[in-house]
Amino acid sequence: MKKTAVKVVSGALILCMLFWHANHVLAVKYDDGIYSVTNFYELEKNTVDVLVLGSSHAYMSFNTGVLWREHGISSYLLTASAQPLWNTYYYLKEALKTQKPKLIVLEGYRLLEEEEFLDAGYVIKSTYGLKWSKNRLDAIRASAPQEDWPGYLLGYTQYHDRYQELSEEDFTSGKEAEKYETWKGFELGMTAQPMDQPDFGTCTGCLSLTEKTEKYYRAIIELAQAQGIPIMVVIAPYGGMTQEDQKKFHTAERIAGEYQVPFFNYNLMEDELWIDYGTDMFNTSHLNGRGSCKFTSYWGEYIAGQYDLPDHRGDPAYDSWERNAAYLDALMEDISLRETADAAQIPDCLVRDNYEIFVSADGYCQTEAEAVKGVLEKLGISDTDGGGLWYFTGGENLAWSSGNGEASRYFETNRHDFGLERVQTGDGGYDNAIVIDNQRYRTVENGLNVVVFDSVTGMVADSFGMDADNEYRLCRDCN
Repeated sequence: MKKTAVKVVSGALILCMLFWHANHVLAVKYDDGIYSVTNFYELEKNTVDVLVLGSSHAYMSFNTGVLWREHGISSYLLTASAQPLWNTYYYLKEALKTQKPKLIVLEGYRLLEEEEFLDAGYVIKSTYGLKWSKNRLDAIRASAPQEDWPGYLLGYTQYHDRYQELSEEDFTSGKEAEKYETWKGFELGMTAQPMDQPDFGTCTGCLSLTEKTEKYYRAIIELAQAQGIPIMVVIAPYGGMTQEDQKKFHTAERIAGEYQVPFFNYNLMEDELWIDYGTDMFNTSHLNGRGSCKFTSYWGEYIAGQYDLPDHRGDPAYDSWERNAAYLDALMEDISLRETADAAQIPDCLVRDNYEIFVSADGYCQTEAEAVKGVLEKLGISDTDGGGLWYFTGGENLAWSSGNGEASRYFETNRHDFGLERVQTGDGGYDNAIVIDNQRYRTVENGLNVVVFDSVTGMVADSFGMDADNEYRLCRDCN
């Protein structure tokens, strides 16, 4: 009897472990919501001085690296995509369990919310990262009709069929990439979508917020004030703002005034921000990296002067903010490299300590061509007769070269794999291959190919060619 009981208990434990593992693997792992919370739990207590709340308008506008570089402010963006204010309220309640920020910032784009409940994907992003507690249960109750509560409470029922889309990330912690080591919730928009600057003219009058949105808007303010924490409401710049939006923001500003809470709509301050809608927007709704730097620099100067926010630069306890800023600096450098269209400027962009550079002379490549010669001379490549492959670390330190014959080399770091191979073809020529993390890179068939890998971001920063079939024109997409 005793043996039977032991077997039953053992079997149940094994089933529970298998279910737990399957749940971990199948669970959705969104940056824009779930990781924002789970990463937040890993922060040391009371290290966040500025807590930013809101939706994607927050996490693509408030640049944590700029706040650190310019003021030494330790900030975190606890946000989720399209997050309505009821979920923002429960995120704030959760945050206050471990952090006592010196300033709370509510990015107010979702004050425009018209729906009582959002689609399932948004509910998942705003609730599944929360630890099991009454707070998570209350968040689910506020997020969905009562008949849908059991599905969200069980969780597994919402993603049990994800097995067809599983990736390596699902079987690991999901935080192995360089990005997540020091991530503070900010997402940097890497491209630009030119837009016309909005013209609101003279917009007066007010439009009501929905009853539910206003309820939680007030609750967020009241919770912050009950904790004795200053709070401000900010509308970050976006290209699609309408007069209807502005009338709702007038209402929101009036409500903030009832609590003596500062309210700033930066859409009405383009001249002060120097926002250029032709270069600084990621899309209609969001700033890109360049725009976030401008906005955060202007806003950061204000809060640094108005609130008691210590400068933590040089403090080892805040080293993760320093490394987060370095990561974001590297991303901006990568953007600058990719935007460089003048072949004459390319060589000077390559020599950076965080760059691993792969060079391949492919097919017909005239090394005396001006564009090609500039890159080769900058890197110190002179043995180009017959073509070849070269690998440089730290921008200009030669780590390996193939020579003129067949050669291959495999380099493995703790996270990435670099494969270089030069093989002879049937016609007596040679075929070069640059493979990074199982992906082959080649832009041109004839000419010089260059691949730049950023060791700080763990990503290919740029891949371009000097096209021999088009007068050695610099190109990144020669199709």
